[in-house]
Amino acid sequence: MPSPSAPCPIPLRIVACGQHLPSRVVTAEEIDARLSIAPGWTERHTGVARRHYASTETSAQLGAAAVRNMIEPLGASFTMPDLLLGASGTPQQPIPCNAALIAAELGWHGIPCFDVNATCLSFIVALQVASGLIAAGHACRIVIVCAEVASKGLNWNQHEAAGLIGDGAAAVLIDRDESGDSMLLNAKMETWPEGVALTEIRGGGSRMPAMEHRQGENTEDFLFHMDGPAVFRLAAEKMGPFVDRLVSANADRWSAIDWVIPHQASLPAIRHLRRRLGIPAGKLIETIQHQGNVIAASMPLALNEAIRSGRLQRGQTVLFLGTSAGFSLGGALLRF
Repeated sequence: MPSPSAPCPIPLRIVACGQHLPSRVVTAEEIDARLSIAPGWTERHTGVARRHYASTETSAQLGAAAVRNMIEPLGASFTMPDLLLGASGTPQQPIPCNAALIAAELGWHGIPCFDVNATCLSFIVALQVASGLIAAGHACRIVIVCAEVASKGLNWNQHEAAGLIGDGAAAVLIDRDESGDSMLLNAKMETWPEGVALTEIRGGGSRMPAMEHRQGENTEDFLFHMDGPAVFRLAAEKMGPFVDRLVSANADRWSAIDWVIPHQASLPAIRHLRRRLGIPAGKLIETIQHQGNVIAASMPLALNEAIRSGRLQRGQTVLFLGTSAGFSLGGALLRF
């Protein structure tokens, strides 16, 4: 069992957020029809009424559009970042990294680019990486981009997983907060490899290269696989103690947290998480109903929605919380 880690507050400010969703909207009714299942099944089991699918847009194009939408309101106050950090679970291609492809779309030259990939927890991990670089003085301003086109790899024989996923991108600009008012209060990730095979795409890497794909024989090895019930059980077992270690085990811990932004895994999973952890319903940010599970982009998309709607205000505390393939749990406590 991992031992509790001491908080590691780092002066860090989220300056701006932006997002971009593909224009194609796919309803739950369309998913039901494609799967030849009873009307209402998809929304009832996933909570997703509609989601967006990329048509011709690439992951880099979605990410670049999110960055432009983030920059536009800043106007002349925007200065180029020291680093462009890609944080996605569905890279556009194996090489080069998504960040470099996004930089090419933006026409940004000379700015270092690299990716982190912790699937659905990539935003939290990117936030940790960025905070460490800022704290060490290696960077002052960093753009994190989560761009996902997951619809291309869905296995339509797995109804629930196929009905969950959406495409989209979100961008977040962070910098060092000299005032000390905004900060990353704590962040934590744990991996429990007994769940390593529960969520995976087996093909496309060095173990099963793309050239070994045989249409009709091993196609499902190259598509998204998730054992939803098993993931749910493992998350239910591990999440409570994980949150105790991340935040505290005190009964009144939610009084010090203004908002909780969970990974938008599925609506039943979010609601179960709320009940199991005792999170007050009014503190939970949900976007899954109209965006679906957008992998790593889910949390920054929900963050952007919380800011844009006026719910999240400066000085408030927000907890990011989720799970990812591996099986991993992750969380970050931020004073906005």
